[in-house]
Amino acid sequence: MPVLFFSTGVSEVLAGFGITPPYVRNTSLTRNSIYEQQILLVRGEANVAHNAEVSIDAPEIQDWIEIVEGEVIPMPKGVQKVPMTVRIKVPSDAEFKDYEGAIRIRTLPASGEVPSGAVNISLGARVDIDLSVIDREIKEFRVRRISVHDLNEGKKVAWLFFPGKIRFDMMIENTGNVDVAPSQVEFRIFDRAGKVLLEETTNLGKIVKVAPYGTETVTAALPTRLPAGGYIARYKIYNGEDVVQEGDLTLNVLPAGTLDVAGFGFIGLSLAHKVSILLPIFAVIIAGLYVLHARRRNKMTSM
Repeated sequence: MPVLFFSTGVSEVLAGFGITPPYVRNTSLTRNSIYEQQILLVRGEANVAHNAEVSIDAPEIQDWIEIVEGEVIPMPKGVQKVPMTVRIKVPSDAEFKDYEGAIRIRTLPASGEVPSGAVNISLGARVDIDLSVIDREIKEFRVRRISVHDLNEGKKVAWLFFPGKIRFDMMIENTGNVDVAPSQVEFRIFDRAGKVLLEETTNLGKIVKVAPYGTETVTAALPTRLPAGGYIARYKIYNGEDVVQEGDLTLNVLPAGTLDVAGFGFIGLSLAHKVSILLPIFAVIIAGLYVLHARRRNKMTSM
């Protein structure tokens, strides 16, 4: 709740001050968690530069809390909204329980900004702190946005076919308390009318994980052996056995060499083609080891 401090005079310096949201809240922290939340400091008028003085009132967790911008946050002239970042670092020996506290904010005119005879109004606000440290891992995420890039069709080199590489971007918000990533991305690709199923494919390789409470764009790479053309892809994004999001999108496969992007290498080859490469290599290695062993045996026999 905003708090008002003032002294009498002729004119008003600050018309209003508020914060959003008025709390720092997280009920799924674990030991060693790092959590950040942004609070916006908002004032009604910005015709004068101010400073926001920040103090922390949370005796039990005072050492966990850091204001990234410092204890004095400048609010420049002409700027109505200024961010304040609260960082929580949970120690490794924290007790599993609930914690409360507050952050108090007071605004004061910057040095030299109060004209002679003006009213020196100081407005304040309180940010409530509500935290819980729990002994349980939560692997959850939201998909904020998705997109798919155009790609080159696959190409044949000798007897090997290297498939096209679908790059599927996902903006992931980690709402859990451990690193997380989609466990699998699945595409079912149909003709342009969306009626005839032409191919089913899943991502190859691991998807980069997002840190707890963070939001990042990660990419899933999926192989396709379809020729150049336009298709409808029906995607599913999994978290374990659960489908977090699904939907349709347009997939454009361009003639080989159209885009200057790398496709799949060895990892994208079919199992049969991988075997056709690896089998001769293993055969040469085994033959080499056999010859080496035979020579050593002959030397021992001749001694």
